[in-house]
Amino acid sequence: MAEKGKSSVKILIIVLRAIGDVLLTTPLIRAIKKNKPESQIYFLTQKTSEDILKNNSYLSGIILMDKDTVKKLKEYKFDVVIDFMNCAISGYYTFKSGAKKRIAFYRPWGFWCYNIMPKYSAQGYTVNDRLSMLDLLDLKKDGINLDLNYNIKNEEKVFSFFEQNNISQKDLLISFDVTSKRDYKSWQSEKFAKLADMISEKLNAKVIFIYAPNEIDYVKNTMNLCKKQHILSFNTGLLDLTALIKNVKLHIGTSSAPGHIAVSQQTPTFIIYGKRTNPINWTPPGSDIHKYIQGDLDKLSVEEVFEKLKENYGIINNLLS
Repeated sequence: MAEKGKSSVKILIIVLRAIGDVLLTTPLIRAIKKNKPESQIYFLTQKTSEDILKNNSYLSGIILMDKDTVKKLKEYKFDVVIDFMNCAISGYYTFKSGAKKRIAFYRPWGFWCYNIMPKYSAQGYTVNDRLSMLDLLDLKKDGINLDLNYNIKNEEKVFSFFEQNNISQKDLLISFDVTSKRDYKSWQSEKFAKLADMISEKLNAKVIFIYAPNEIDYVKNTMNLCKKQHILSFNTGLLDLTALIKNVKLHIGTSSAPGHIAVSQQTPTFIIYGKRTNPINWTPPGSDIHKYIQGDLDKLSVEEVFEKLKENYGIINNLLS
């Protein structure tokens, strides 16, 4: 219920794809709601990202993109729409919403669908890029922490899995994400396999290979290249995966959604970046627990990655002590 004397403003945020991009927008949701408790905030996205938002207490609702999207947007009668997608379909949705304020970063073709287009000015970490929209609404930031909540059932699945695989809280447990939807972000399977073996042997760690349902064959093939025995995760949904990553000591992987999930759970990360990706955009600034290595992925050796991991990760020593 809106506070007496204050009208409830309806705000829609649009991020249609990429689970990580949806998660990186959650600090904006929180900041708006804390600044304007009377506001109603909705999020338009695809079904694949629904679980990222379903337990977000700052949201009034989630709208999933389907054939009736335009009809639903008109029914909500939004006052403000903020669109983070650089595509025609999101521009169309923004225009059709009928919102008085239709906001997106400047794009030359955007005048037909947006009436407020600030020039994009890189803020480093992508979260800060999104939070810059608060200036247009005369609102204050509320930090860069990512909001992602799971429930007790998700954690119970994880603890049951740990018990089945003889995993204890004393183990140096590391989640491994070896997949990427984009080739330029992918380090070779045989290198990931060798790194898993090296970490297992030299750090006495247990490695869990995680996967999405459509990635199982690729992950199994990578594990078949390993000389040591490692652990294959159970078939997790996004919230099961979140609970799993919350309960490991370190997450290692490519630049993809699981890395951002780890950040949301304050689980230390070590990400392997190719030259076409700027780590500054995806790494929380000033962090002691989120580190990375960047290089030509075709030439980057396992030994280099392992040494960088040890060099940048004082936390490894803490985990081993």
